[in-house]
Amino acid sequence: MLLLHICEVCGKEEILTPEQGHDQGWDYPPKMGGFKVVSPRTCGNCSINGTLWWAFSVEGKQPDDLDERQLQTLNRILQEPESIMVTD
Repeated sequence: MLLLHICEVCGKEEILTPEQGHDQGWDYPPKMGGFKVVSPRTCGNCSINGTLWWAFSVEGKQPDDLDERQLQTLNRILQEPESIMVTD
């Protein structure tokens, strides 16, 4: 299975298998966390303090407080794995 890995913090995008992503340090389901669950989606170079998870868990934001980028991330996460599957 190929998945589009998108870092919430720096915007880096890579098409990888879950195993490749995990080996390269990505925090991405299904190796880290689960699909449809808000948790950090980061590359191996970025920390979690710029993630949607951080905004909810640490900053105490509510959905109405999110900016457009955060809303897009939330929608993508809630539609996983279909929203990040690569078919070609």
